Amino acid sequence: MPRLRSVFVLSVSAALLAGCAAVADDGAAAPEPSLSTSPSPAATKVDSAAVAKADSWLDGAILPPDAVLSESIPATTPPFAYSYYAWPCSPMETRTGYWSIAGADVIDTANWLKEHPTAGLIDPGALPLSGGPEIDSATLGNVPEQDSLEGIAFTVNRTADGVAVRAEIGVFTEDTVCPEPPDGGRWGGPGQG
Repeated sequence: MPRLRSVFVLSVSAALLAGCAAVADDGAAAPEPSLSTSPSPAATKVDSAAVAKADSWLDGAILPPDAVLSESIPATTPPFAYSYYAWPCSPMETRTGYWSIAGADVIDTANWLKEHPTAGLIDPGALPLSGGPEIDSATLGNVPEQDSLEGIAFTVNRTADGVAVRAEIGVFTEDTVCPEPPDGGRWGGPGQG
C-alpha cells in the first residue's frame, strides 16, 4: 500500500505541476489524447501554416538516440492517461507522439531533452531536474520563446524496462484566442504547469 500511495502522490503532483487534468470523480482516468495528425476539434477552418508547423514539430522532435517511435500508447507507471497538458488557448492545431527508450532513467531522459530542444524551440526551464531512480514521471517544455503558450509538452514516464516519452504539440492558428487566466494569474506554458 505505501508503494501505491507513493505512485498516486507522484502522479497527482506531476499532473498539478504540468497544468494537467487528472482522475475524474468516479476514479476513472481522464481520456488520453490519441495519436493524431488532424486539427483539434475546436478548429473552425484549416490553417495550413499551423498544420505545417505542428507536423514539423512532431516530425522534428529531438529525442535521445535510443528512442523508438511507438505505434501505440506505451504502458507506463504512472499511466499517461492520468495526466495531459490542457492547452489554455483555442483553437489549436495539435499532435501527439510517443517513444520508448529501453534501459533509460526518467531524470536522465528529461535532462537530455532539456539539453537538446527541438529545432527552433527553447527549453524555458533554467535548472536541470534532479532525483534518482525512485522518480516515476517528469515534465518539461519546448517553446518558441519564453512564456509562450504554444510548443511541445514532453512527459517522461517509467516503463517496465526503461521510459516512454509523450510529446503533446500545440500550435496557434490564425483564430487562436487565449482567455485571461483567473484571479490575475498567468497560464503555465507547455510542460511548465
